[in-house]
Amino acid sequence: MNHRAVLATIIVGATCMTASNLKAAAPQERDATVTVSGVENACRFTMPSGNARGAVLLVPGSLYSDVDGNYPSMNMRPHAYADLARQLGERGFTVLRMAKIGPGTGSRTIDADAARRHIDFLTRVEVAQAGLDLLRHTVATRPLIVAGHSEGAVVASLLAAGPSGAVIDGVVSLSGPALPILSILRAQVAAMSPPGVTPDMAMFDRTAAAIRAGQAPSNEAKSNPQTAMLASMPKPGLAYLRSADLVDPFAALGKVQTPVLIVRGGRDDSVPAAHAEVLRAGRTTLPTEVATFPNLTHFYKVAPLGLLPMQSMGLETDSDPAVADAIAAWASHLSR
Repeated sequence: MNHRAVLATIIVGATCMTASNLKAAAPQERDATVTVSGVENACRFTMPSGNARGAVLLVPGSLYSDVDGNYPSMNMRPHAYADLARQLGERGFTVLRMAKIGPGTGSRTIDADAARRHIDFLTRVEVAQAGLDLLRHTVATRPLIVAGHSEGAVVASLLAAGPSGAVIDGVVSLSGPALPILSILRAQVAAMSPPGVTPDMAMFDRTAAAIRAGQAPSNEAKSNPQTAMLASMPKPGLAYLRSADLVDPFAALGKVQTPVLIVRGGRDDSVPAAHAEVLRAGRTTLPTEVATFPNLTHFYKVAPLGLLPMQSMGLETDSDPAVADAIAAWASHLSR
């Protein structure tokens, strides 16, 4: 048996639909699952009312998110993935969005031994591949686009730079980072210092070095405000973080040969807009466009001035449809 052990179903109530039945169904959302390495993961289709003008796989970011892009374990409900899927569906695209495996997201462990592979970041690429396979077997529409949000943008880059790049027509980097995860966390911690104060990052740097080396963070790190949350993570979480930090997002996107659209929000406190310019430069002469939205957050909400980062993350307003407009306009120029 293939070690990925990938299974996929499309579920409407208790009925499993074939691809042809789904394609002929009235425009509405359809639940689905993919099973990879012992974990069944929730997915959801959004189908346009008429003939589809393209198909989009929406890969979620970090943290434990359900198919709508909510974070039940954190009591945060930005519903950004549901918004974007609906908006793209209104513009004629079939969208398959995926949950991020974890508690409260609709995922289900069916083989605990096999599921241990999910502490390796690269298993996320296998999950995205299963979603891509499900989308391709459900609809034959082109162009076929992979859109990854935040950490999911790195997953999308790795997927498109691999063997599946031959069937992917374009990649959308939605608030994707240009730095590995621990470097991003360092910048976020440093940004929390009061204006004009140069932060002492020695404890963070020692803690990051320990994680990279596969060592347990010190007790001192667990009591330091800069590192307490990081150092208190369980061993599987630290192992995942370490494996994710090994991937260079800048290099990953630079290897994608298909056209790329980089989307950035000017009020993104998680992955600042400057990352987009770095990613763009790394693409050199490869086909790349950048869509900038000065007033939008990490989840593409319109953010009032002066909003604190956690307040920005907690916004539950609708995501701005301008992002879907930009994706639709860019996709219209992709070869089919």
